[in-house]
Amino acid sequence: MRCARRQRGMILPALLVLLVVGGLGWLLARQDSRAHRELAHEIRTGQALAQAREALLGFAATYRNAEHPNADFGYLPCPDLDGDGSAETCGTQGQASIGRLPYLTLNLPDLRDGSGECLWYAVSGAVKNNPKPDVLNWDSSGTFRLEDAAGQPVILPGDQAGHAVALVIAAGPPLPTQARSPGPDRCGGDSDARQLQHYVEALTASTGSVPVAVRPAAGNDRIAAITIDDIFSQLKRRPSYGPWLQKVLQATADCLAKPTLPPVVGPSRHGPVELGRVPPLTQLSGTCRTETLRDATANWADTLRYARCIGDTDCLAGNGRRCRGALIFGGERATSGQPRLSPADKLDTAHYLEPATLAALAAGQLAALPDTLVLPTTPHPPAATADVALCLP
Repeated sequence: MRCARRQRGMILPALLVLLVVGGLGWLLARQDSRAHRELAHEIRTGQALAQAREALLGFAATYRNAEHPNADFGYLPCPDLDGDGSAETCGTQGQASIGRLPYLTLNLPDLRDGSGECLWYAVSGAVKNNPKPDVLNWDSSGTFRLEDAAGQPVILPGDQAGHAVALVIAAGPPLPTQARSPGPDRCGGDSDARQLQHYVEALTASTGSVPVAVRPAAGNDRIAAITIDDIFSQLKRRPSYGPWLQKVLQATADCLAKPTLPPVVGPSRHGPVELGRVPPLTQLSGTCRTETLRDATANWADTLRYARCIGDTDCLAGNGRRCRGALIFGGERATSGQPRLSPADKLDTAHYLEPATLAALAAGQLAALPDTLVLPTTPHPPAATADVALCLP
C-alpha cells in the first residue's frame, strides 16, 4: 500500500508537467498560427503592390498605342477618383493626385492587400497623362519625397532629386483612429474612398507641384515607389524605343533645315558656329509639327542644342557632306556634373553636351560625332550619355 501511494504521488507532478507542456504547445501553436497569418498577409500585400507597379510601368512603356496614337511614351494614368475603377482627369497641370488604383484602366483585377483593402495610388504631375505636363523626358523628376521615421529623406536612385514620380499604397487594416465603412464587392466604389485620412497615414493630399513628404513609418502603410528612371529603363529595354527617339530627333532637324536656318536661341560662339537652344517649335513648320509627332518633339526639345554656321556658310564637315548647322542631342545626363533640375540648369549647354562635342564643333568636325542614337537594351541598361549630332545640310 505504501508503494501504491508513492506511485500516485509521482503521477500528479507528471500530469502537471504534461499540462504545462501541453499549454505551452497550445500557446506556441497559436503564436505560430498568428505569425503564419501575418506572413501570409505580408506576402499577399507584396504581391499586390508588385503586380500594380509592373502594370503601371507597362502602361507607361506602351502609352503610344492604338488608344493614344499621337502621344509620346512614358505617361502614367490618373487615379480612380469617382469609384468606377478607371482613371480620369485629375487636378490641374503639374498637380499631384491621390486616389484608388485605376485597376480597370490597367487591365488588372481589383487588387487587394493582405487585409483585404483595395490599393491606393498617387501620381506626380510630372508624368500624369491627363492633363499632361509641358515636358516629359528622362530628366523629369517626381514630387514624392520619402522620409524615414526621423523625418530624414530616403533618396531614391534614378531620380535627380531622389523623389518618386508615383506610389502604389497598401493601406492595411484600420488603425484605432481610422473609421472605415464596409466597402463594395469590387474596388473603386467605396463612398469613403475620398476620406484619405481613414486609409493612408504615410502622406496627405497634394494641392500643387511642391514635394510631398511620404513617411511610411508613420503607420502601417506599405508603399511601392516608381522613379522616372524606372519608367525610362523599361522603355530603353524595348528594341523599338531607340529608333523612335531617332525619328523624333530627325523630325526636329527637318523643321530646322530650311533654305535659311532659323536663329539660335541664346547663342554663344564656338569656333565657326554659334551654339544655343532650339527655337520654339511652335514657330517652325514641317515634320516636327505633325499631329503624330508634336507631343514627342515638344517633350525632348530642352535636351537638344542647335549649332548654326556663322555667315550662313557650310562650315561643318559631316559624314561625306558639308553642313550649315547641326542639331545635337545631349543624351542622358552624366552621373555627376550635369544637373538638369532647375530652369538655370536647363539653360546651361555644359549640362547637356560633352567637352568632346564642344571641341568638335569648335574645330568644325561634325563627322567625329555619331549621327545615330544607340540605346543599350540590356536588362539593366546604363545611361546613354553619348551626344548625337544630325547634319543640317
